[in-house]
Amino acid sequence: MTSSPSPTPTATDDLYDVVRLTLRLSRRFLQALDEPLEHATGLNTKELVVLAAIMDGASTPGKVAAAQNLPAPTVTRIVTTLVEAGLVERVTDPTDLRRFELRLTPQGQATRASVRASGISIVETHFGHVPDATVQAALSALKTLHESLNAGPLNAAAALSTGRTA
Repeated sequence: MTSSPSPTPTATDDLYDVVRLTLRLSRRFLQALDEPLEHATGLNTKELVVLAAIMDGASTPGKVAAAQNLPAPTVTRIVTTLVEAGLVERVTDPTDLRRFELRLTPQGQATRASVRASGISIVETHFGHVPDATVQAALSALKTLHESLNAGPLNAAAALSTGRTA
């Protein structure tokens, strides 16, 4: 098994700068989106994140927790809130009554459309001035970074320690 060479100090500094800039951008995006989305949907950011994971196909609380890097108890509490709000339903697995899957209700589907429309409008208002070429370059770079981070040693170690593989 070969290991990749250690990053040079400059590469490490660059990676650190990427992390710092990403955190700064994340705060800016959250400031722009949080309050208007909560006002439009009645859901807070964590509830929207869990709902988005279910929208994107995370069909169990464990998959939601993994997809969003949230603790399982937090996901369980949020799923309960979403169920009580009528946005999500728990469907028992007929082959294993201890398990259940998460599905959007019709109201959840409508909320999905509302969240997307509101989000697009908010993003356009706050960030629509950014040139398309810049957006496309950033999107491509972020997707590549995301894939590289997901293939990294922390995820491999976590998969080995839990017995899960990608």
